[in-house]
Amino acid sequence: MKDIDYWVYLVLSLSKIYLFSVFTASAFNFNFFVINLAGILVLTSWSLVLKPQVRRWILLASLFLHSTLLISDTWYYRYFEDLLSISLLSDIGQMGDVGGGFMTLIEAKDFLFFGDLLLFAFLIFFTRTKADNTPLRNRRMWAGSVTALGLVLFIAPLASSYANEEDWLVEGSISNMREYYQLGFWGYHGADVAKGIAAATGFGEEITQAEKLEIETLKPEEPVAATAKQPNVIMVQLESFQTSVIDQQINKQEVTPNLNALKQEMLYFPSFYHQTHEGRTSDAEFITNSSLHPVKSGSVYTQYADNEFEALPGLLKKAGYETAAMHAFEKDFWNRDDFYKNIGFNQFFSKKDFPDDGVIGMALNDKEFFSTSVSLMEDLPEPYYTFMVALTSHTPYDIPDEEKRLELTGYEDQLLQNYYHTVHYVDAAIGLMVEDLKKKDMWDDALVVFYGDHDSGLNAPEGELAQKADAEIAPDAFRLDRQVPLFIKPPNLKQGEVVEAGGGQIDIAPTILDLLNMKPAYMLGQSLLDEEPNITVFRNGAFQYEDVYYEPDLTQTAGEGICYSLETRSPTNFADCEKGIEQATKQLRLSDTIIERNALETVE
Repeated sequence: MKDIDYWVYLVLSLSKIYLFSVFTASAFNFNFFVINLAGILVLTSWSLVLKPQVRRWILLASLFLHSTLLISDTWYYRYFEDLLSISLLSDIGQMGDVGGGFMTLIEAKDFLFFGDLLLFAFLIFFTRTKADNTPLRNRRMWAGSVTALGLVLFIAPLASSYANEEDWLVEGSISNMREYYQLGFWGYHGADVAKGIAAATGFGEEITQAEKLEIETLKPEEPVAATAKQPNVIMVQLESFQTSVIDQQINKQEVTPNLNALKQEMLYFPSFYHQTHEGRTSDAEFITNSSLHPVKSGSVYTQYADNEFEALPGLLKKAGYETAAMHAFEKDFWNRDDFYKNIGFNQFFSKKDFPDDGVIGMALNDKEFFSTSVSLMEDLPEPYYTFMVALTSHTPYDIPDEEKRLELTGYEDQLLQNYYHTVHYVDAAIGLMVEDLKKKDMWDDALVVFYGDHDSGLNAPEGELAQKADAEIAPDAFRLDRQVPLFIKPPNLKQGEVVEAGGGQIDIAPTILDLLNMKPAYMLGQSLLDEEPNITVFRNGAFQYEDVYYEPDLTQTAGEGICYSLETRSPTNFADCEKGIEQATKQLRLSDTIIERNALETVE
C-alpha cells in the first residue's frame, strides 16, 4: 500500500486525540473528528513530498511531540478543566512550590499516549527495505492534493461560523475549550501560539470608542471620599475552603465548629460561589480585590502585573486607609510583590516577617500566621485594610499526625482525610484569631471578612467526596464544586444572620465599599446587601442568577447549553436563562478588555 506509514500515522494521531477525550471525559463527535483530521492533514501533508526513509522518522518525532503535548494537556485538564496555553509560560516558575498537588493528577494509564511510538517503530523496521520510486513531481502533486483536502475540511466550518456571525469567531471566544472543540487539537494550539505572538507584539490592543464608552459606564458618579471615621477592614482568604465543610459532621464531629459558631456573630452567605479559573488562589485574590474576572489562560498576577486597575486597596488608600497584605510565603511567589504594590498595598508582610518555625505543608501554620498578623495589625495606623492569605489547607494537604484531630473511620481516600484534617486545623486557627481580636479590642468596631478562595480539587464525580455528598446531577455537582463560604461582620453587628442572596467573589469589594458608604469604580460586581439580585458569572460562560444555573455546551455555538432550576435541581425553560447568557458573555468580554488591553490607562 502506497504511503502506508502516513496513513498509519493519521490513524495513530486521531486515536490519541480520542484517547484524550476518554481520559478527560471531554466530547468527541463526528464534526470534531473531521476538524482534527483536517488539522493533521494541513500540519503534516508536506511530508508526503519526502522519500519514505526520511518521512518515517519525521512522523515518529511528530508522534512523540504529539504525545508529550497530549499528556501535558491531560494533566492540566484534570485540575483546571482547560487546556495548556502559551500564556502559561510566565507561570512555569511558580509550579515548583505547588508541585505536590499536581503529582496527584498523574495516572499510570496516561503513558498509553506513548504506546503508538512502539507500533510506529515496528512499522519503520518492517518497511525499512521497501523503496518508493515515485517521481518527485508526482509526490508534490499528491502532497498538494492532501493539503488542499485538509484546508477545505478545516476552512469550510470556519467560513460557515463567520458567515453566521458566531460570537466565538467574530468577537472572540471567552473559553479555551470552545476554541478546542471548534478548531480541533492542533487548530487550538496553533491559534493559541498566533495569539501569543500577537500579544507579545502589541497587535490588536487598541481600544475602540465603543469599548471606551462601555468602560466609562463603570465610573462612579462621585469620587471616593474619606469620611471622618472609618472602621478597620480585615479580610482573610481561606485556602481550599468549600461550603460543603460548613456544618458538616463526620462521626458526630463538627469539621468547622468555630466557623459554624460565627454564624451567630456574622452575616453568612451560603449561596456564594468562587469564580476562579486557572490562577486558582491568585485568581481569588484578584477577583476579590479588583471585582474583575480572571483571564482565560493563566493568571493576571504573572501576565498583567503592570496594568492599571481600580482595586479595593487603591480605593481605600485614596480614602485615607493604610493598606497591607499578609502572606507567609516567598514575596515574589506568583509575582505578588509587584502586583500588590501596583493595586495599592502600601505594605506586604511576607515570609521574612513571620516566624521560621511551625511550618505545616508549604508555609507557616495558620495559627502562627494569624497570631503574628494580628500583632502586625496592632502597629498599623488606623484606619487600615489588611488582606491575609492563609495557606495551611493547601493541596496536597500535608499535616503532621499529631495535628490530626478528627476520627475519620469510613473514609478511604487518604488525600480527602488529610483535607478534612487541615480544614479542621484552620478552623481552630480562625477561632483563636477571633478570640485574639476580641481580647485586643480589635473585633467589634472592625469590618471583618472570611471567605474561601476555591474548591478542594477533590470534587470529581467518581471521587469519595462527591459520592458521599450524593452530587450526581449537574446542579448538585455545580454547588459542591463552586460554593465557598463567605462570612462578613459589619462594624458593631449585634446579631448574626444567614443571608440567602446569591453572589460571587466579584461582589466582595463592592459589598465592602457599600458598607463603608463608598462608590466602586470600574468594578463589575455589585453589593450583596442591596435589593437587586446578583448574576454570578464563571469563566466558561456559565452563570448563576436567582434560581437558575446555566451550563454552556462548549461543543456547540455560543448560546447553547442547559438551563437548570436550582430549586427543582432539574432542567427548566431555556428562556429563563437567555437574558443571562448575553449578560454573562458581555461581562467576561468587558473584563478581558480592561485587563488584557490595559483599558483603564486609556479611559482615565
